[in-house]
Amino acid sequence: MSDIQIVAEIGCNHNGSVELAKKMMNEAKNAGADAVKFQSFVPENLVSKFAPKAEYQKKNDGGGSQLEMLKKLALTENEYIELVEYAQDINIKIFSTPFDFESFAFLQKIGQKIWKVPSGEITNLPYLQRVSAIECQNKEIVLSTGMSTVDEVLYAINILQQSKNTDFTVLHCNTQYPTVPEDMNLRAMNKLRELAPEWSIGLSDHSEGIIASLVAVGMGAKFIEKHFTLDKNMPGPDHKASITPNELQELCKGIRQAEIMLGSGDKIVTDSERNNIFIARKSIVAKRKIMKDEIFSSENITCKRPGNGISPVHWYEVLGQKADRCFDVDELIFCKGVKREDE
Repeated sequence: MSDIQIVAEIGCNHNGSVELAKKMMNEAKNAGADAVKFQSFVPENLVSKFAPKAEYQKKNDGGGSQLEMLKKLALTENEYIELVEYAQDINIKIFSTPFDFESFAFLQKIGQKIWKVPSGEITNLPYLQRVSAIECQNKEIVLSTGMSTVDEVLYAINILQQSKNTDFTVLHCNTQYPTVPEDMNLRAMNKLRELAPEWSIGLSDHSEGIIASLVAVGMGAKFIEKHFTLDKNMPGPDHKASITPNELQELCKGIRQAEIMLGSGDKIVTDSERNNIFIARKSIVAKRKIMKDEIFSSENITCKRPGNGISPVHWYEVLGQKADRCFDVDELIFCKGVKREDE
C-alpha cells in the first residue's frame, strides 16, 4: 500500500453543480488519486458582505463581492451527502474542509475523519480548538501553513496536537494562485519537519504543473494536495491554478514511480546490478609478460577489467610476492594467500 496520499482538491471547482462534482470525482479516481477534497461553508457565516475578493479571484471570476461569489459555489448539506455516497460507490476517499461551525457540526454528524485546517484559519483559536476537540476513530488532522510565520505555525501545532489518537500532517504551502517558482521555497518543508518532528510533512501545491509536487515527494512528503479542474478556462476563482485530468494522471504516475525509486534507504547491492560487478570492476593483471619467480611490482602488474580476479583492494598484498608461474600480458594474477573475487 502506498505511503503517500494524493488528494485532488476539487474545492469549489464544481461551480455549485453536483453533476460536475461527480464527473470530477470520476476523473480523479481514474487518474489515480487517493482522495477528493471539497470545501463546506455557509456563505453568510464565512464572510461579511463587505469582504473583498483577492486579486486572483477578481481576475478569474470578475467583479462583485466575495459573498456573492461564494453563494454561487456553495453546496447544500444534502448535495454533499450525495457526493459522499457517490464516493463510496466509486471507492475513493472524500473529505471536506469546514469554514464555519455550522459546517463543522454537519461534517461531524456524517462521520468525517480527516480534518484539513486551511491556511487562512491558522490563527483562528476557536477554529483550532474545535478541530482538536473532535473525537472520532482514525482521526487525521492536516494543517496547511500558507501565509504563516514560524511562530504562527508553532501556535497552531501546539493547539492541534492536544488531540488524542490522531495522525498529524503539516503542509508547506504558498497561498497565491498560481504560485510562481521563486516563491515555492520547498526547502521550508525541512523547517516544518524540525518544528513538528512527530508529524508527517506534505505539500499543498498551488504552482503550475507537477514539478513542485514531485520534488516534495523526493524531500519526504507523505501528503500531496493539488487543485483539480476539468477545464482551466471554466468560470470560477480557482480553475486557472488547477491541473487537468491528464496532468493529474501524470502527477499520480510520477509520484508512484518516485515512491518506488526512493526505496528503503538502505545502501545495498541490488540483484539487478550484481551481475555487473565483474564487468565494471577491475582485477590485478599482468602489465607485461612475467616470468616464474619474478617479483610482482608496479612495473609488471596493473589493474584492468574484468573484476573476477584479485581485487585492487589487495594491491599491496600482491606487491613483493614471487610469481609461482609465468603470466602472459593481461592475464589475471594469482598468488598465495590472496583470494580471487570469483572464489
